[in-house]
Amino acid sequence: MKIHKFQDNPQQVEELARAIAQSIQTTLQKQDHATLAVSGGKSPIKLFERLSRYDLAWEKVTITLVDERFLAVDHPDSNENLVRNHLLINHAEKAFFNGLVTTRNALTSVSNANLHIKQIDIAILGMGEDGHTASIFPCCAELDAALDPQLTPEKYIITHPKTANHERIGLSLSGILEIPQIYISLNGAKKLEIIQDAAQAKTKHYPISYVLAERHDAEIFWNA
Repeated sequence: MKIHKFQDNPQQVEELARAIAQSIQTTLQKQDHATLAVSGGKSPIKLFERLSRYDLAWEKVTITLVDERFLAVDHPDSNENLVRNHLLINHAEKAFFNGLVTTRNALTSVSNANLHIKQIDIAILGMGEDGHTASIFPCCAELDAALDPQLTPEKYIITHPKTANHERIGLSLSGILEIPQIYISLNGAKKLEIIQDAAQAKTKHYPISYVLAERHDAEIFWNA
């Protein structure tokens, strides 16, 4: 894995946005369309807004989600709501959005996601201080299935984390590993320590370790 270290958030945002924009352009040079999967939470807001100002062929880009809380899409905690307010603006308002909560039934929504969201070309992952990524939490009952591509070849799954609110729809390990370009955005000394520990060996204590073990080309953008 390659870690890009920055001393402040604005520099990290600028460089990560530039890298993602370049990946979109490179993908569109090889194929007619590109799909970008993004993570939610509060930390990506500045990144989304910076990325939205890149003058790209956004009409050829689909934006989807790495994971989503099973909530109404206009709920303040909805990742779709976050993306619509902070990424699908400026130049990026021309992009197509493919959300994960498409019905009032989580099982139907995850089935729709697996049916309609085909290849993801680029993904921005985050990581919690428990080592979770996407919605693969070390405490969720679905952990073993989520981390085993043979048990769960599907791209998206449902998880029920004990330490976080709401039922989730998110990428399985299988879904993550098939993505050609993976970026991981982190901040703070604690998360740097965790990602370095997780890179040593696979451990269910840190689900992200399974990504790092298989994808040595993942690029980590960290700021202090």
